[in-house]
Amino acid sequence: MRKLSVLFMLLIGFAFTNAQTEGSNWLKVGIHAGIPVGDAGDISSFALGVDAKYQFLDLESFGIGVATGYTNYFGKEVDIAGRKFDMDDFGVVPVAALFRYYPTQNFFVGADLGYGFLVGDNVDGGGFYYRPEVGYHNNDWNIFAYYAGVSDNGSIANAGVGVNYNLIKGK
Repeated sequence: MRKLSVLFMLLIGFAFTNAQTEGSNWLKVGIHAGIPVGDAGDISSFALGVDAKYQFLDLESFGIGVATGYTNYFGKEVDIAGRKFDMDDFGVVPVAALFRYYPTQNFFVGADLGYGFLVGDNVDGGGFYYRPEVGYHNNDWNIFAYYAGVSDNGSIANAGVGVNYNLIKGK
């Protein structure tokens, strides 16, 4: 967990340092909500999370940056061999690269790709993190649909919607 904290602090420090330069830099914070799918759907009823993204390079129609956040998967009651069990909540903390393509000024498609750390009382490890997105972007807000997952000896994933607010706005 200490390594994760240091990495998160480095990402935030980089974002604020780079925010002082001219260009099309965007610092975005937001929330998302989704329905667990795959193996996560068997033990979780709902996913809710926060996002922090920094897009620091814009090449006309393309953007790259860094993304992190936290998604909580709320445990649900499951029936195993006639007995009821309450599953624990668990979370995913991604550390990812952000890739975006803007075919028009306000429409985007893209993906966050990196590593997702699994966190919780009875959970550890992690795996390849992926989150394709499609959405609407303006100077203040981003509204998007996504599918997010972690490949870790199974499918920890959710499909949902989210909204980000642009704290630092590009050109």
